[in-house]
Amino acid sequence: MTTNTASNNDPASVVAPCLDIFDALEPHALVERYRAGIQALEPRVLELSDQQADRQFTSDDGLGLWSCRTLLTHLMDAELLFTTRLRRILVEDGPIFENWDEHAFIDSRLCQPGESSLLMPVGAIVAAIHTIRQTLATVLVQLQPEDWQRRAMTPYQGEVTFLEILRYATFHIEHHAAFMNAKVNAILGPAEDSTVNSGSGGCGEGCSCVKENQA
Repeated sequence: MTTNTASNNDPASVVAPCLDIFDALEPHALVERYRAGIQALEPRVLELSDQQADRQFTSDDGLGLWSCRTLLTHLMDAELLFTTRLRRILVEDGPIFENWDEHAFIDSRLCQPGESSLLMPVGAIVAAIHTIRQTLATVLVQLQPEDWQRRAMTPYQGEVTFLEILRYATFHIEHHAAFMNAKVNAILGPAEDSTVNSGSGGCGEGCSCVKENQA
């Protein structure tokens, strides 16, 4: 995976991969990158205390407003969504997907600390993302050429193929990982040999990370 090194003295340097990189990947290479997606996250995210994981950022930080735990929870929710959609495409003829109100999740007690919060430990969230990807990958390696072109309807992009959704899902975690890693560096200080993925761009379909300072 090609990477660029952001300045270790400037945690606000967020360099994320461009979606075009994933559009150019053939299915075999895409599956391998999808399988390895969790590796884009800074391992030190597991060292964050609850207080650090829930630290809110401001627009002045230049790292996006979401806390690390909120961002990780978003990634897990997105993985569940992508996996369900991909499995539906394989068994349904032209399924129609409803809109996912991700803002309702982000603003809920599943993501935000409070008296009635239902927050998951950071380690559990990371483990869930890893398990979801490794499990789906066992299906992906068995697909026939025609499976990649099976189609569904989405509320934002219209008709999309199985391959297009997987490309977007693979991009999604790496895009957000760039912001996550910058947040971890801001909290814990830069790690030696700290790198983030190259490129730039927004997530696309319905993802609020395309809006400035929302990652």
